[in-house]
Amino acid sequence: MKKIVPDPPTLPLHEAAQCSDVSLDRAAAERALDFYLLDPKPPRHVDQATYVIPDGVNLEAALAQASDLLRCAGASASEAGNGLSGHTRSLVLSSMHLVELAKAYVDKSLDGLTTH
Repeated sequence: MKKIVPDPPTLPLHEAAQCSDVSLDRAAAERALDFYLLDPKPPRHVDQATYVIPDGVNLEAALAQASDLLRCAGASASEAGNGLSGHTRSLVLSSMHLVELAKAYVDKSLDGLTTH
């Protein structure tokens, strides 16, 4: 089971007795701020990313790939929405329409490209 709050550092009894209330409060506040404000995961380097787009990809190939991905996303949302009803169905199908709109913009961009 994963704990939401980290364990406080344990101090030996003789050190805990010597600490003042102010320093204990300050230490507790710093631990709380570190827990909530610091990112617990180290940043991911590009070489460790799951999907890496090559630097040499040209615009037409990138847009064509994006169009294919959006087509697949729209088809997935459409199929998922068919088995639902009510508000959930509306949310899934609205996602499908947003994907279709994005695909239309990508396809329009592809149509306007001049090929060599």
